[in-house]
Amino acid sequence: MVCLSCEMSLKLILIVPILWITTDAARILVVIPEPSYSHQVAFRPLTVELARRGHELTVFTPAPINDPTLQNYTEVKLSYCSYEMIDSFDLLGFAKLGVWPLLDAFYRRNEKMTDSALSNPIMQRLISSNSTEKFDLIIVEHLFYDAFYALSYRFNASLIGLTSLPIMAFHHYTFGNPILWAYLPDLLANTLDEDMNLADRFLNAYYYIRQIYWHRYTIIPVQEKMVKKYFGDNMPPAHELVSNMDLLLANFHPFLYPHANVPGIIPIKGSRQINQRNHNLPQDLKKILDDTKEGFIYFSLGSNIKSSFLSAERLAMFLETFKKLPYIVLWKYESDLLDQPNNVITREWLPQHAVLAHPNVRLFMYQGGLQSTEETMENGVPVIGLPVFADQHYNVKQLENHGAGKRLIITDVNEDELTEAIIEVITNSSYKNNMLKLRDLLHDLPYDPLNNAIWWIEHVIRHKGARHLRNKSRDMPWYKTQLLDMLAIVLISLALFAYIIVVITRLIFRIVKLMPTWKKPIFSTKKQQ
Repeated sequence: MVCLSCEMSLKLILIVPILWITTDAARILVVIPEPSYSHQVAFRPLTVELARRGHELTVFTPAPINDPTLQNYTEVKLSYCSYEMIDSFDLLGFAKLGVWPLLDAFYRRNEKMTDSALSNPIMQRLISSNSTEKFDLIIVEHLFYDAFYALSYRFNASLIGLTSLPIMAFHHYTFGNPILWAYLPDLLANTLDEDMNLADRFLNAYYYIRQIYWHRYTIIPVQEKMVKKYFGDNMPPAHELVSNMDLLLANFHPFLYPHANVPGIIPIKGSRQINQRNHNLPQDLKKILDDTKEGFIYFSLGSNIKSSFLSAERLAMFLETFKKLPYIVLWKYESDLLDQPNNVITREWLPQHAVLAHPNVRLFMYQGGLQSTEETMENGVPVIGLPVFADQHYNVKQLENHGAGKRLIITDVNEDELTEAIIEVITNSSYKNNMLKLRDLLHDLPYDPLNNAIWWIEHVIRHKGARHLRNKSRDMPWYKTQLLDMLAIVLISLALFAYIIVVITRLIFRIVKLMPTWKKPIFSTKKQQ
């Protein structure tokens, strides 16, 4: 029987560490301006969990949750961010032109979005010089909206960045992360794999450099105007605002996106608990899917790329392919579909996680979005990826490299190629088995990603920042971090040494050439007469 004093000691041992890491409730200002649904849904578990733990949140978002049961959770709708801004983009048309025209189109809209968010009446009240509002922490989406980082200076609060994408080139650069362009393809370099030859490495370096240059000299000047307009001239220059960011919580799994990261970059993916999804199917659809003997294919191009964007020629190709298959095709299609085959079912919206969790699903055809990639891994469903832009090519290539799917080009694939790929992925069990192996990796972490992300956020709150995690590379110019100054000295020294050798050699030859020619040798071997 344990004595009373021993029992009390044991309780103290268990309770004291818990009290030690307890974080007082903090006031947190969150700004997630990107209208894409996939960006919004990636961060909701974080903000909701922070509120559940007693923190008081004010969240600026174009897609409010509108959950009246949430306590300490105030949402401000950014009405500028209607999906009309996304619908106006012909994403499939841009896919034929390459990544740069599409990014340029996205970049140009950020001035309107930033201006509208900062001019929001509630935001104006918060940042007014007469305002007495105080915040302990600012959380902002780290994606081309640098003017929002000025909120950290305005409220003298710690700053955390969020990204719903794996780390892009400008993330690496601004956080002082090592740029591994010799063997790690840039997120936007959709033609490159990890096994790069010399020409590929040149191209990869070009993608990294151009993206960093574009951010510095295209995005930053626009954001600088917003900083001066709404925060005055006393703020640091826009390109320096990011230096106040303590952490970057990045939406990637450490096993699928292996990279040597600085301590201030924290992955926030890896478990089904980080993104809870609705598993309920409409009853009529559930009955159809339950009764499919051969199984069914789920086809969706996501929230940004609508199937209705497909050209008449592309649409006809998909329909001709589907009607010859022995499977039901469940297609997320946003409008009425003419000449719809009997085995094709269309719905404007579908609970994707519930569809992928159905036991009869055989294949997921999708655009390669990160959220969808994680959901299909979670449910062990092999894929055919039809990537269009941003990280989609990279995500699909990762699955293809692991033998869990195939990648096709949506603007070029023909009926025969698509049919062959569908039959191959469905009938070859290796694709399914390899996806199940990836699911095991997704879950096999020493921590729960949501709890880990919350711990790091509260770590910043407890210590009023995280300067202790700051890597010195963030404060160094790029040419020093890449040792280009040393390389320049070595090359100049070698060139100077070679020049000196050449000069000395020429001088010696010139001296030898000017020397007199002796008619007689100094020493004669002939015997004197």
